[in-house]
Amino acid sequence: MAYWKVTDGTVIYTGALVEGSSPFAQHLRRELFGLTRGEGPLVWLMQDRDGAIDLDPQNNWLLDLWIHNEAALEGLGVYETSYAPNPADMPPQAAQRLREKGLA
Repeated sequence: MAYWKVTDGTVIYTGALVEGSSPFAQHLRRELFGLTRGEGPLVWLMQDRDGAIDLDPQNNWLLDLWIHNEAALEGLGVYETSYAPNPADMPPQAAQRLREKGLA
Protein backbone atom coordinates (compact mmCIF):
# COMPACT_ATOMS: atom_id res chain seq x y z
CA MET A 1 0.00 0.00 0.00
CA ALA A 2 1.44 3.34 -1.07
CA TYR A 3 0.85 6.71 0.58
CA TRP A 4 0.96 10.39 -0.38
CA LYS A 5 1.33 13.24 2.13
CA VAL A 6 -0.05 16.62 1.10
CA THR A 7 1.18 19.96 2.43
CA ASP A 8 -2.11 20.61 4.26
CA GLY A 9 -1.68 17.45 6.37
CA THR A 10 -3.90 15.16 4.29
CA VAL A 11 -2.60 11.62 3.76
CA ILE A 12 -3.96 9.40 0.98
CA TYR A 13 -3.39 5.65 0.71
CA THR A 14 -3.86 3.13 -2.08
CA GLY A 15 -7.48 2.08 -2.15
CA ALA A 16 -8.83 5.63 -1.63
CA LEU A 17 -8.29 5.90 2.11
CA VAL A 18 -8.07 9.59 3.02
CA GLU A 19 -6.85 10.76 6.44
CA GLY A 20 -7.27 14.33 7.62
CA SER A 21 -9.93 16.91 8.34
CA SER A 22 -8.81 19.76 6.09
CA PRO A 23 -11.06 21.17 3.36
CA PHE A 24 -8.87 19.36 0.82
CA ALA A 25 -9.31 16.00 2.59
CA GLN A 26 -13.06 16.59 2.62
CA HIS A 27 -12.97 17.45 -1.09
CA LEU A 28 -11.13 14.20 -1.88
CA ARG A 29 -13.65 12.19 0.11
CA ARG A 30 -16.54 13.78 -1.81
CA GLU A 31 -14.81 13.00 -5.11
CA LEU A 32 -14.09 9.42 -4.10
CA PHE A 33 -17.58 8.81 -2.71
CA GLY A 34 -18.77 8.69 -6.32
CA LEU A 35 -16.86 5.43 -6.73
CA THR A 36 -19.52 3.75 -4.60
CA ARG A 37 -22.07 4.68 -7.27
CA GLY A 38 -19.81 3.93 -10.23
CA GLU A 39 -19.27 7.65 -10.84
CA GLY A 40 -15.75 8.18 -9.61
CA PRO A 41 -13.48 11.08 -10.48
CA LEU A 42 -11.57 11.38 -13.72
CA VAL A 43 -7.80 11.45 -13.97
CA TRP A 44 -6.50 13.99 -16.47
CA LEU A 45 -3.50 12.35 -18.10
CA MET A 46 -1.94 15.64 -19.20
CA GLN A 47 -2.80 18.94 -17.51
CA ASP A 48 -4.33 21.53 -19.84
CA ARG A 49 -4.95 18.86 -22.49
CA ASP A 50 -7.77 16.58 -23.48
CA GLY A 51 -7.62 12.99 -22.31
CA ALA A 52 -9.00 11.65 -19.07
CA ILE A 53 -9.91 8.22 -17.76
CA ASP A 54 -11.76 6.92 -14.71
CA LEU A 55 -9.80 6.70 -11.49
CA ASP A 56 -9.05 3.20 -10.24
CA PRO A 57 -8.02 3.78 -6.60
CA GLN A 58 -6.17 0.45 -6.55
CA ASN A 59 -3.83 1.61 -9.33
CA ASN A 60 -0.98 3.63 -7.84
CA TRP A 61 0.03 5.14 -11.20
CA LEU A 62 -3.44 6.68 -11.61
CA LEU A 63 -3.76 7.60 -7.95
CA ASP A 64 -0.39 9.35 -8.02
CA LEU A 65 -1.36 11.42 -11.06
CA TRP A 66 -4.81 12.21 -9.65
CA ILE A 67 -3.49 13.31 -6.25
CA HIS A 68 -0.84 15.55 -7.77
CA ASN A 69 -3.40 17.11 -10.13
CA GLU A 70 -6.00 17.67 -7.38
CA ALA A 71 -3.42 19.12 -4.99
CA ALA A 72 -2.10 21.51 -7.64
CA LEU A 73 -5.62 22.77 -8.38
CA GLU A 74 -5.95 23.70 -4.69
CA GLY A 75 -2.52 25.35 -4.50
CA LEU A 76 -1.11 22.44 -2.52
CA GLY A 77 1.64 19.93 -3.14
CA VAL A 78 2.63 16.38 -2.34
CA TYR A 79 5.74 16.54 -0.18
CA GLU A 80 6.23 12.84 0.53
CA THR A 81 5.17 9.59 -1.08
CA SER A 82 6.19 5.97 -0.95
CA TYR A 83 5.30 5.52 -4.63
CA ALA A 84 7.81 6.00 -7.44
CA PRO A 85 5.97 6.35 -10.78
CA ASN A 86 6.78 3.47 -13.07
CA PRO A 87 5.62 3.32 -16.71
CA ALA A 88 4.96 -0.40 -16.24
CA ASP A 89 2.20 0.55 -13.77
CA MET A 90 0.31 2.58 -16.39
CA PRO A 91 -3.05 0.93 -17.04
CA PRO A 92 -3.69 -0.08 -20.67
CA GLN A 93 -6.60 2.37 -21.02
CA ALA A 94 -4.29 5.26 -20.07
CA ALA A 95 -1.68 4.24 -22.65
CA GLN A 96 -4.41 3.88 -25.28
CA ARG A 97 -5.91 7.30 -24.49
CA LEU A 98 -2.48 8.95 -24.70
CA ARG A 99 -1.87 7.30 -28.09
CA GLU A 100 -5.31 8.41 -29.33
CA LYS A 101 -4.51 12.01 -28.38
CA GLY A 102 -1.03 11.84 -29.91
CA LEU A 103 0.60 12.30 -26.52
CA ALA A 104 2.50 9.00 -26.35
